[in-house]
Amino acid sequence: MKRSPPVSGTEWANEHYRLASGSSQEEGAWVTLPFQVAILNMICNRSIRRLSFQKSARIGWTKMLVAAVSCLLHQYKTNTVIYQPTDDDAKNFTIDEIDGAWEEMPIIRKIFNYLFARDQNNTTKKKVGIGWILDILGAGTPKNMRRITKAALFGDEVDGWDWELGKEGDPISLARTRLQGAAFPMERWGTTPTNAGESHIEKLMAEMDLTFRFYLPCPNCGHEQVLEWGTPETKYGFKWDDSQPSIELKAKTAHYCCVGCEQPIYYRSLLSMERRGRWMAEDFTWTKDGLHFFDIDNNPVLTPTSVGIHCWAAYNPKMTDGWIGLVRDFLQKRNDPAKLKTFTNLMLGELWEGEYRDKLEWEVLKGRREIWWVGERKTNPVPERAVVLTGGIDTQDDRIEMFIWAWGAQEECWLVDHIVLLGDLSSEVLKDAAGQQLHNQYKKPSGESMDVRLWCWDAMGHKTDDVYEMSRRHGVMWVIPIQGENQYGKPIQNFPRKKNSKKVYLTRLGTDGLKARLYGRLGITPKNGEPTPGCVHFPVDDEIAGDEFFKQLCSATKKQEIQKSGRRVWRWVKQYHPFDEALDGWNYAHAALNILVQKFGLKLDEPKVKQKSESKTGGLKALAERLSGG
Repeated sequence: MKRSPPVSGTEWANEHYRLASGSSQEEGAWVTLPFQVAILNMICNRSIRRLSFQKSARIGWTKMLVAAVSCLLHQYKTNTVIYQPTDDDAKNFTIDEIDGAWEEMPIIRKIFNYLFARDQNNTTKKKVGIGWILDILGAGTPKNMRRITKAALFGDEVDGWDWELGKEGDPISLARTRLQGAAFPMERWGTTPTNAGESHIEKLMAEMDLTFRFYLPCPNCGHEQVLEWGTPETKYGFKWDDSQPSIELKAKTAHYCCVGCEQPIYYRSLLSMERRGRWMAEDFTWTKDGLHFFDIDNNPVLTPTSVGIHCWAAYNPKMTDGWIGLVRDFLQKRNDPAKLKTFTNLMLGELWEGEYRDKLEWEVLKGRREIWWVGERKTNPVPERAVVLTGGIDTQDDRIEMFIWAWGAQEECWLVDHIVLLGDLSSEVLKDAAGQQLHNQYKKPSGESMDVRLWCWDAMGHKTDDVYEMSRRHGVMWVIPIQGENQYGKPIQNFPRKKNSKKVYLTRLGTDGLKARLYGRLGITPKNGEPTPGCVHFPVDDEIAGDEFFKQLCSATKKQEIQKSGRRVWRWVKQYHPFDEALDGWNYAHAALNILVQKFGLKLDEPKVKQKSESKTGGLKALAERLSGG
């Protein structure tokens, strides 16, 4: 039988690929959208050895991956491996995506005799066809990286992979060894990104010779441009009428502002723009179809051997609510850093910078100090929206430093006080002075008085026994000794069920997580007294929030270190300032808040009415006093 010549990935998919019911919004014949044409062709282009795809959700990557693998198996009998983050992910991918699609595709029956058979040649891990083998494995298991040789490697959701596999090293490098000896080695990596500085796709994209983005001509002036989200300061990007009274009404005004003529572009024009668009790299190499490449003067050039591709949800012309949905999603999440991170990663396809930065500019933070009190700050330093006060105490050989933070709904917080007591904590003089400060009360402008509900006190170093004594003296459930664990991935706090041998509740803190959380929130800007979830507020008062305070707050950075064993680990280190008491003070106060919420049922709801002071017999502090030393 005469064999048909190979066709492009897009041509093959349009003729043979089918979408399975249950795994797609639509079922039936696949139709490649204009923005997907070059992507799918480059994935299937055997002249391109390495391809990295930094993407968002909603652009059809998973479907294109299955289409490309099926095309390579049919046309080239390419032995292939697909790696998913875990074995469970691999199993689910096989059942939902591969099996579901293949059962709807007549072409597969010609190359895979075991399609409907329960056989060792057709499992969730392996498919053995006529002249080819497909393995679908989890990247989190070292043995899956051994004893197989392939011509094509697909790494899916690589930012969900472990950073390293035990003592065996980087999983990306281990997976690449599967291609050694192949005549046409093909490696394809794709994922929605995570955090800058700890992302596999960030490194992979940097390795590629060229990075392609989709340039679209403006329907008004013809200027070619990449769709970018933009910022309030840029004239281009996505815009909406922020004066509208609701999120829905704001979203309905969504449009794109052209970088050339600054005229609005609406979602209805997207499809026609994409039909005239082209993919262009940083050196102006361009392609319309992913098969033929040209230089800046439109002269044909050789196909690049390694390419990066960046594409995000705004390019999808078949979204239910179009750009209105994107803007709505952003407006719903912009005030919550955790949700904004999800939007940045999943919708924009961008790395999240909030938890990793070369340097936090302390001058910027100082410049945004605020006034939320009436008259003299010290007489009413607590904002009206505060729900609870917690304290963090840093222990040094010659002093202790106490930081009191107020917390409101959705963990908005305000610095209330910073107390420095000089001396040796082993002395009774300093213990007495500290004991008096523990019982301070602070007022709101309305006159309401508040106690510090819970303290976390640094018990590391050689003052451990003294901190234990202060906990027993003032309340083992009110003054909590803590020890930090500088190990990435540890929980924020691990409050024990029982007291230790010293009769205190020694609590271990995941200081890396605490620092990442703070640094992710310092970029949230206050909004003139309006509730701002997660925002960290500082008072206009050089005594407690001066230059030294901000330098200490911004003293740490997250860096990768290589241990003697070769293992790579993340560490938070003091780099920009020799002292970090202000940073530790926030960490400990936040850990205290975390204990109150998780262990004592505190709810951070907006205060509705002025609260009366707690009676001597009520409240958590009184309970702690009754349990003191017990």
